[in-house]
Formats: sequence, structure tokens, C-alpha cells
Amino acid sequence: MSSAPKFASFRPKAKAPEPPPSEEPRREERDHTKRKASRETHRDERRSPQCKEHHQHDPSKKPYFSDRRGDIDIVKYGTPNRYDIPSYRRTGYGNVLGVPDQKIDREYSTDKKIYMTPLVRQRQKRLLTDRHAAGQSRRMLRLVKVAENHQADATRDFILLSGTGKRKRSHGSDSEENDDAAPDVDYRGIDGKTDPDKVDDPDTYYESDTGAANTNSEVTQKNSRLIRETRDDPSNLQAWLNLIDHQEAMMKLDRAIPELSAADRQNLADVRISTYEEALRKIGGVDASRIELQAGLLREAQQHWNDEKLSTRWQAVLEEQPHSVELWFGYLDFAQSTFTRYQYEACRAAFLKALEALQAAGSKNDSDTSQARMHLLVRLTTMMQDAGYQELAIAAWQAILEYSLMAPPSLTTDKMQQLEEFWESEALRIGEPDSKGWMHTSIEDAEPPTCSVVLETPGGPVSSVDEFRKRELEHVSKLRHPGRSTDEVGEDDPFHTIFFSDLKDVVANVPNAPAQMQIDAFLCFCGLPPLAGMPTRRPWWEDPCLQHCRSEMNCSMKLEPESPRFAEALLQYSRNPMPSFHMTSDLLVQQSFSPEFSRLDPGFVRNVLRLLATALPNNEAIGEYLLAFESAHFPSEVAKSAKRLLKANPTSVRLYTMYALAENKLGNTAKASQVFAAALAIKSPPADRLQLLLSYVWLALHSGDHREALNRLLSADTKSPRSISSAQSSLQSTLESALLASDLASAVPCTALLALLAYLTSSCDAPAALAVHANLTSWLTSHHLHASVYAETHAQHIAAFLAHHVSHTAVVRPDLIRSTLSPYIALFPSNTLLLATFAANEARFAVEDRVRGHMTRILNLSHASSASTWAFAIHHETLKGTIAGSTSHSVRALYRRATAVDAAGARSASLWGMWVGFEMASLRATLNIRGSRKLRTDGDGKKTKWQMRIEEQESRVRETFYEGLRRVPASKQFTMLAFTDASEVFADEELRRLYGVMAEKEMRLYVELGEPQEPKRPL
Repeated sequence: MSSAPKFASFRPKAKAPEPPPSEEPRREERDHTKRKASRETHRDERRSPQCKEHHQHDPSKKPYFSDRRGDIDIVKYGTPNRYDIPSYRRTGYGNVLGVPDQKIDREYSTDKKIYMTPLVRQRQKRLLTDRHAAGQSRRMLRLVKVAENHQADATRDFILLSGTGKRKRSHGSDSEENDDAAPDVDYRGIDGKTDPDKVDDPDTYYESDTGAANTNSEVTQKNSRLIRETRDDPSNLQAWLNLIDHQEAMMKLDRAIPELSAADRQNLADVRISTYEEALRKIGGVDASRIELQAGLLREAQQHWNDEKLSTRWQAVLEEQPHSVELWFGYLDFAQSTFTRYQYEACRAAFLKALEALQAAGSKNDSDTSQARMHLLVRLTTMMQDAGYQELAIAAWQAILEYSLMAPPSLTTDKMQQLEEFWESEALRIGEPDSKGWMHTSIEDAEPPTCSVVLETPGGPVSSVDEFRKRELEHVSKLRHPGRSTDEVGEDDPFHTIFFSDLKDVVANVPNAPAQMQIDAFLCFCGLPPLAGMPTRRPWWEDPCLQHCRSEMNCSMKLEPESPRFAEALLQYSRNPMPSFHMTSDLLVQQSFSPEFSRLDPGFVRNVLRLLATALPNNEAIGEYLLAFESAHFPSEVAKSAKRLLKANPTSVRLYTMYALAENKLGNTAKASQVFAAALAIKSPPADRLQLLLSYVWLALHSGDHREALNRLLSADTKSPRSISSAQSSLQSTLESALLASDLASAVPCTALLALLAYLTSSCDAPAALAVHANLTSWLTSHHLHASVYAETHAQHIAAFLAHHVSHTAVVRPDLIRSTLSPYIALFPSNTLLLATFAANEARFAVEDRVRGHMTRILNLSHASSASTWAFAIHHETLKGTIAGSTSHSVRALYRRATAVDAAGARSASLWGMWVGFEMASLRATLNIRGSRKLRTDGDGKKTKWQMRIEEQESRVRETFYEGLRRVPASKQFTMLAFTDASEVFADEELRRLYGVMAEKEMRLYVELGEPQEPKRPL
């Protein structure tokens, strides 16, 4: 019947409805339910409410249930309830029902427990090459000390088993030793394998309370203590700052590597922002404390907030604190380095507003804000130059120097109005040939200079990218200086001729600062080294936006594979792209004075220095700088300039010293010795005389003549040589007098002379000289001057002495430089002279990379890492080479860390330019492997590995460039890298878009790039 066909027309008869159940069974069921409910009710009355609820919702009574809450006892006991684990069923061949991707491990399984292993095992990583291996085993092992009664064990006639494990409890034992022991595992349980960290050797155990665990405990305890301090005294600013800084250590707990990922840094910023906001609510109305907290909050908010919210918060904070130097610099950093917010005119207006606000603060308060205002002027003029307005930037400094340093001594009317008349007369200005300065120029007889600039390419718009590149570079190179209205070149360019109305708002905000400060600021704008012998280090030399990169930096240079000699390694490491140290006369004459970064002609700088040295004859630092500058660019003019300067100031020992150093640099050693000997007979201040003698002694040491150096030390004050004890006592007396008078400018060179005397009279024993230096270091530390510029100069003297000792001694103790310089590097982590000496010493012992360890510790400290420190770390990594463990990936990782959002190099256009140059050098090195860039494909049309590497490297260049463009949108020079150094990577369409970006950011463009012309069709 079941197989009979069914038709739609056939309908079976409906089934009769089932009769309802009889009343009697239903009554019996109802009575049974009542009796059962009554028993349950009486039982529940004796139970707790929790047990009652658990019984009503017991999932075991259901055929299946959904566990959405989990078992809280798992957290408490650390393991699932073994009685809730269902029985497993084997399906054969080692398989278990419900676990298809695992099999029974017969090697570890027993009759009471089985172990499961994956079907496909992951390849085990090698311990030495796995970077995360250190973090996988967080507990440390330690050998257990031998028991005190181990000698008694030797007398026994049996071997005592180790007592570290617990004995199995026997029947009837009343010992409580095993009360907490876990029961035997049932054979039906499915557990993972035994803990791989478990040690089979009973003489070792996990050191859970030492090592890393102790460190973590100290970190957490310190965090708790800092929290209590902020709660006990909410108005304590330092307690809040300590708590905020400590959050990074909390974030690094239980990490194998100290670096934080981008996500971790964002989380850290989130934690710090909330802490800053809580501190602002509780700290009260103290302006200084609120300013520091607001600045830190907005600094952290760069990683977490969007640009719109950040800009709104900045505006509100500046309205609350309009006279804060720190807040204004923070806001200008944000305005100048945010791609979505930067516009040239808006950024220039923000700088002028900051200058006016600080000028008002300086007139209302007693605090000196002239240095901060001068710093702002350097930033403003550098921003103008970076945006392409180089004529305006140079004209601004011409007006500033004329207004502040070259003004006529007596002015009858308004000074600003007379400067405007002088400027509009188009007379010769400072820096131009034959200029005499405003005070010596007659406006009635003034004649504008003739323009000698000739452009090879005509003006007007162009349609080709190549033509735009050629003309733009020519205009940038030749139209450097501001033009006159009478010039025929650039007459159609509205930005080439600078009128006084373009400069008036800048000159009106010039502070009444000392001449040396203004000249030092001008040198920073020019990209030149600072003046020598300054008592303080100006803040603009440490500003990442103003730190320039040396043009002679070669990204592909390497040290020799073999251990290099110390002198060669020191020379390589000293060529740091961003040198940073305290300038002295001996170091100044060694500089290259390359003004290429600011595109200033050396003749222009020389004219400025000559005019200022003549107008300010008592300012020896300017004349000293002029001689050092001419020794690099105009060596034939050094003697003439020295004669003119010494005629105006015949008793200046500093000028004699620099002239002798310049002659020695030019190879005239005999002439230099004559100048030194003549200068020793001149009566001069103690500090200048001691520096002169020190340079004179080093002149003999550099030539390797130790006998002559000792003779110069002994006959410094007399015509005939003195005894060693007499010279030593004289120098010691001078040092004590200088320390009593706190004359550190004399104490530092005097200590260096005493150290050299001890060195030369003890058969070149370096520890004898270092002991003398250690005495001054102790004195500086006891007087809280261990971080001053004099302490840094003292450390540089020690580094120079160690470099000489290692270079002229056959056998040197390896840790001499290492142990001596490490404390000073900790004090001055950005000093590249100390870092170069340390790295050159370690280059001879490449087994242990101590330099990388030092740099890692320094760079992980936010207060110690600067753009110059990052540049040296990259320079060191580049020089090491592949043999020493450096690869392109390690260098790239350093660049990435140096330019992170919260790093010091994020706003450095020089660092970003170095990174693009490094990627381009890597691309060219890859291209040179085959010698051809033409992409050939295999027979199946797929690209070869070499071609894929080329495309990968080109994508790295693009990514680096565009990331840098987002971080330094105010730098036209960086954007032009796509048209010049990296032009082979970017197509014409991309370059046209970049031209549009520069126009949108209101950058100065000399040549207009029009639409591409369509090719003419053949007739």
C-alpha cells in the first residue's frame, strides 16, 4: 500500500477525534502533583534562597541548555569541575568524538588521563632567533641552595630523596600536609599537556617571587603609592606628574620587549588623558600647575583626539592662559605639523599673535621673555623659508639686525619710521657687498645695487613636469635674496621684491635682547653652528623644527667588516647628520659651516659677520666665529681678517687663539705655534689664558709630540721650564681659586691642564689623569651643577683625552672608555661627541652590542630622546653593516620609532628627508643587482622575485614620503623630494597632484604648472 500511487483527486477520510481523558486519571495526576509540591515546599524551607534558586534552574534537569554566564568557580579554582566533564567516546584510530582536529597522544596518555595533540603541529621556533622567546617564559629558574644539614646526609647508608615534593599520604595518616592536594584525575578527563614550564629537576624551582616578578611587584606598588599621594594631597603637581609618567611602566609590565606598539601607545595616551583631566579638576587654580597639566594633556591628545577637537581645545586653553610660553609653542607645533590645519597665512598669523601675546606678558610681568620671543622669531622666519618665501625670510633678518644692532646711535623721530625710510630708499643692506650698515649709510646718497642674476629659462607657465622641475630649481637657487624694484629679474613675481610693509609686523615684535643672543638666533636660522663659549644653551638649538641635517650624510656608507681602528671609527661616527654638543673654540674651527640647508650664499653670511664684528669690536665671540667661518670658505682671507680684528682689539686672547687654530687647520703649524707663543705674553683674563694654554698643549699632542706638550705645560708662565711640582702646585692653586669664586669657565680648562700634566708625567697613565677629572665631577655634583653646560664641556674634555689615549697607545684596557663615559652619557644623552667616542671604542669589540643597548635605554626615556639622539642612533645602525647585525629592516625600524607621533623627530623635516633618502638608496641598491629596471616577466606572465622586490621597495618610498608629508606639511623642500631625488618613483600624475597640494597649502611656487598638452595628431 505504501508504494501505491496517490492522486490529487483522492482524499482520505478524516480521522475521528480522540476522546478526552477521563476525569479520574486527571484527578489522580493533580493529587500527585500537589503532594510532590508540598514535599518540595517543606524541603525548600530548610534550604537557603541561593540553593532554592539553583535547584529551580538546575541545568542538569534539562536535555540541553545554553550557558551564557560561565562557571565562576573556574576563576576561583583555575580549572573546570571534573565532575561536569562529560565522558568521551573513542571513534577509533586515536580519534575522540567531538574533537575532530585532535588525536590522543599515546606518549603522554595513561590509564587515568589522556592527552590530546593537534593533527597538524606548528613548527617549533628556535630559541635564539625567536624575538618573543623571552616573553613566553615569564618565570625565572633558580638553583635551590643546598640544605644546611647536607654533610649529615653523607654519613647515612641510604640516599635521601629530595624533599621538595610532597609524599603520598598513607592510610590513617592524620597529617594535614596533603589536605589541599588535588584528587587523582579520572581516566575520563580530557586535559591539555603538562605545563611545559614545569621542571623535572627537583633541585630547581620557579622563582615566582624574584626577578621579573619582583620588578612587576615594585612597579605596581609604586603605582599604588603614587595614587595615594595624589589622593592625600591633590594640589601636589609633582605627584600627579609622577603618576602620569609611571603609567608607561605599568603598560610595559610582563612584556618581552620594551617598545610599545601603536595600539599600546594609544591606550597609554587614553589613560594619561583621563589622569590629566582628573588632576586639572583637583589641583586648584594655580596658573603654573594648570599650564603644565594643560600642555601635557594636549600633547597626549595628539594620539587620541581628532584634529578638530584638538584645535578647539587649544583655542580654549590659550584664551585661559594667553601669556604662557609653553602653551604657545605647543599650539604652534600643532598648527605647523597638522596636515588638515596647516595654511601658510594662517600659520604666520598664529606666530604673530603669539609674539604679540608674549610681548604683552613681558611688559606686564617681571619675567624675562626675550629669549622665548627670539625663539619664536627663529621659528617664524624658518617657517617662511620652508614654505618657499626665502626672500621674505632673509629680508626679515636683514631688518631685524639693522633695527637692533646697526641703528644710528641718536634718532630724532620714531625708530620704526626711520627704518622704513632707510628700507624704502633701497640702499645697501646688511649682508650685501660693500654694505656699511644703517648707522653709516646716508639715505640721500644711497643707490640700489645692480642685479647680476641671469635666468637661463624664461618665465611663464609650463605644461611639462620635467620643465617645471628644471625652472623651479633654477629660480630657487638664483633668486635667494630679496629683490629691488629696479631689478629686471623677477619683476613679474610679486613675492620677489620685499617692501617694508611686508616686514613691519615682524620687526615690531623684535625683543630687546643682547647682541650675542640675536646673532646666535640668526646663525640658527642659517643652519650654521652656534657661537662658542656661550654660558647657556639656547632653546632653539634643541628644537626639532630647527635642527638641520648635514648634506654630506651618506646613507649607504659602512665601516669595514674587520674591526676598524679607533681613529677611523671615530671619524665615521663623528660625521653625525645632526651634531649636538656644547661649542668651544677648538670644536668651532673643525666645523664645515655648510649653509646649504638654508640656501644662503657663504658670501652673504661672511658679509654679515664682518659688519657685525666691526660694529661690535668688544664682542670677541663674533670675530672668533668670523675667523673660523673664513677658514672653511675663504681661507686666503683669514690672515687679513685676523689682522683687522686684532688691530681693533689687540689684547683679545680669544682672537689670538682662534687665529692660531685657523692657521693650524690650513696646515701652517709653525705659524700657529708662533701665534700661540706671542699670545701667552699678553695679560688676559684667567679663563681665556687657560683656554689658550690648553689649545697650545693640544697642538703638540695632536702631532704626537708628548715631550713638547709637557714642555709647554711647564713653561707656560716663565721663560725657562719649571719643575713638575711647581707647575702642578700653580695649576692646583688656580683651580682652587676658581672653584671658590664659582668661576667654572676657568675651572674646567684648568682641570684639563692638570689632568694632562698628570698624564704626561706618569708615563701616559690614563687613570692618573681621570682621577683629576673625577675630582671636578664630584665637586660639580655636590654643588648641583652636574647638568650644566660647564659639566658638559668638562665631559667633552674627558672624551677628547680618551680618544687621544686610545689612538696613541698600543694596548688599552677595553672597558676604559666604556666605564668612564657611561655616567656622562647618562647625564648628556644628546651629546653626539660622547656617543661617537663610545661607539668608536665599541666598534673594536663587536661581540657585544653595548652601543645599541645604551641607545635603547636613552631612547626609551622620553625626556632624554631628541632629534639629534635619534639621528645618531640611525647613523650608528647604518654604519654597523650586515656583518655586525644591522639590516635595512633594523634601520627602518629606528626611523619608524624616531618619527612616531609622540617622538621628538615627528616634526623634523630633516629626519623625514633622511628616511626618504634611505629608502631611495635601498631601491637603487636593489636595482643595481640586475642593472636594469625594466620589468620582465616569466613565460607564464608572472613577475620574478626581483621584480616584486623592486615594486615593494618603491611602495616603501611612497609610503614614507606621504607619511612625512602628513607630518611636515609646512616644508616645501621635503615635498620637492618627489620632483628631485625620488622622481623616478612618482609618475607625472602623482607629481601634478603634489603640485596642487603645495598650491593649496599656499607655498611659494616660482613656476606655474599648467595642464598637460595633448599630443598633436598627424595630418
